[in-house]
Amino acid sequence: MASYRTKNQNFKIALYIRVSTEEQAENPEGSIRNQEDRLRQAVAYKNSLGSFGEIKAVFVDAGISAKDMRRPKLQELLRAIRAQEIDLVMVTELSRLSRNTRDFIEMWDLMKLHDCGFTSLREDFDTTTAAGEMVILQLMNLAQFERRQTSERVEANIAARAARGLYNGGCVPLGYKTIPERPGYLEIDGAMAEIVRVAFATFLREGSLSRAALWLNDNGYRIKKQREGGGSFKRVGHFTVDNLQALLRNKVYIGVKVYTHRGETKEAKAVWPSIVDEGMFHRVGKILEKNKGRFKPTKENRRPYLLSGITHCQTCSSFMPGKSATGRNGKVAYYEHAWATKRDSTLSKKLFKCEPHRVPAKKLEPLVMEKFKDLILRPDFMKDILNRVREKHAENPHRKDEERLKAKIYGVSSQLDGLAERLSELPKSVSAAPIYKQMERLEDIKVGHERELQALRSTGRTSLDRVVDLNKFEEFSTHYQKLVTKEIEPNELRQMIKKFIHKVEVGTETVKIHWIVDDEHYERELALKGAGSSLSDSPLGAVLNFKRNLGSQNLTFGAQDRT
Repeated sequence: MASYRTKNQNFKIALYIRVSTEEQAENPEGSIRNQEDRLRQAVAYKNSLGSFGEIKAVFVDAGISAKDMRRPKLQELLRAIRAQEIDLVMVTELSRLSRNTRDFIEMWDLMKLHDCGFTSLREDFDTTTAAGEMVILQLMNLAQFERRQTSERVEANIAARAARGLYNGGCVPLGYKTIPERPGYLEIDGAMAEIVRVAFATFLREGSLSRAALWLNDNGYRIKKQREGGGSFKRVGHFTVDNLQALLRNKVYIGVKVYTHRGETKEAKAVWPSIVDEGMFHRVGKILEKNKGRFKPTKENRRPYLLSGITHCQTCSSFMPGKSATGRNGKVAYYEHAWATKRDSTLSKKLFKCEPHRVPAKKLEPLVMEKFKDLILRPDFMKDILNRVREKHAENPHRKDEERLKAKIYGVSSQLDGLAERLSELPKSVSAAPIYKQMERLEDIKVGHERELQALRSTGRTSLDRVVDLNKFEEFSTHYQKLVTKEIEPNELRQMIKKFIHKVEVGTETVKIHWIVDDEHYERELALKGAGSSLSDSPLGAVLNFKRNLGSQNLTFGAQDRT
C-alpha cells in the first residue's frame, strides 16, 4: 500500500488533460486551456500554503475517448510513473483519466507500486492525505466486488450453456464448422468429417497409432492447417501419432459435450450430430488403453543424458533432447530434433532437413566433459574466457545492456497491445479473466525490466561489472574439483554441469559452449552453499531463468572437436 505524504513533500507533478471530440481539441481557448488553467491554479494555491511541488510535465490527449487506455499521452504518463520521473498525477475530474473502473484500478495499482499520488479536483480525491487514500481504497473494494460478481455470472452462464450441450467457443473440432445464424451450434463439415471416419476405421484395421497415421498420410488424407474458432498455432497439416490419438479420444464425434465446472469433469448430450457411432468409438478406446505404455521402457532402464535440456541446434536453434534407438550392437544414445522427428515419423517422405539431424551421445558428451573439466581444474582456462568477455564488453559496456532491456520492454509492450486488441474483440459471453491475468503477469515483467533499466541508468553499473571475478569463480568451482575427477551419480553430474554451462550448440563441424560468467549467478550459488544446500536440492529452475535473462559467453571449438 502506498503511504500518504506530508504537505511539505515537494512533489514532481504531472498534469493530465483530455478532451473527447476533435472540435474541443481544435479550440485554443476551449476545454484543454480551461483544464490546464484550473490545475495550475490548484498547484499555485497549494504552494502558497507550503512547499507543495513543481509541475514537471503536462500530458494532453486531444480528441480521444477514455473508454480504454490506448491513448498516446496516457501511455507516456504511465511510463513517466514507472521511471519515477513524477510522483503526483493531477486531473480536473476522474473521467478525464478514465471512464473504465477496471482501467483506473490498474493505473492506481501502478501508482501505488511506484509511490505516486493522485489528485482529482472535482471528486476531491487526494491520495496525498490519509482520508483521500481511504476513499480510493473503498472505490477499489467496490470495483473488485463488481469484477468478482461479473466473473461469477459469466462462469455460471458458460456452465449452463455447456450443460445444454452448446459449443462455448474455442477451436472447432476437425470435421465440424460453426453455424453463423445459430450461435452455440455446430454442423458437419462434409470433406473433413469423411477423413475423421476413415481415421477411426484405419486405426481399427492397423491396430496402432503410428501405422494408422502412416497409412493415412501415404494415401493422401490431409487435415486442414487453419483452425476455426481459435487456437494459437496452425495444425501441421498431416496425421501424427499425437493428433491422431487426440482425434480418436474426442467424445465430440459421438455427440457428447465434455466440460469442467468447479474442478469436476462433466458430460452432456451435445446439440450437434455425431460423426462416428458409439460402438466404433468404444472399440477404438479399448485398443488405445490396451496399447497405452505397452512399449515404454521403465525409468530404471533409461539412460541419463548429461546434456539434456541445454543442447540446441546451431542451425535452427531448436532443442535437441536425448533419445535412443536399438541397433546391431544394442541401444544407441543420441541428441536429435525431437519435435521435428516426431512430426515426420508418420511420413514416408520426410519434410525436416536440418543438419545435424542427430548427434551420437558417445561423441558429444565426452567432448563437452573434457572442456568442462578444463574449466573446473585449470584456472588459466577460465581466466582466458573472462579476459575475452571483458574485452568484448569494454567496447561499449552501456549500449548493449540498454538495448537488451529496451528490446525486452518493447517485446512485452507488443504482447500487451495484442492482448488489449483481443480483449476488445472478445464476445460478452466469454470470460475475459484469463486475458486480464496474462496482462497482469506481463505488466509485472515489464515493470521489472523498466526498474532494471532505471537502475542501470542511475547506478552506471554495466555489463562489464556483471562479469564474475576469477577469485569468486575459483571459490565456487573448488566445491566440485574432487567430484569432477571421480565417478558420481549421472543425475548429479547433469545438475553440476548446468551450474556452469548455459547452452551447448551443436553444428555439423563445431560445438559451441555458452559458459556462465555472470557474477550474480555465482554469488547466489555461493549463498546456497553457505546455507547448506546440497548439489541435488538447489533451485535450478529459478537459477536457469536468471541465467537466461543475464546471458553468458560463448566458446567455439575447432574442427578437431567435430561430432
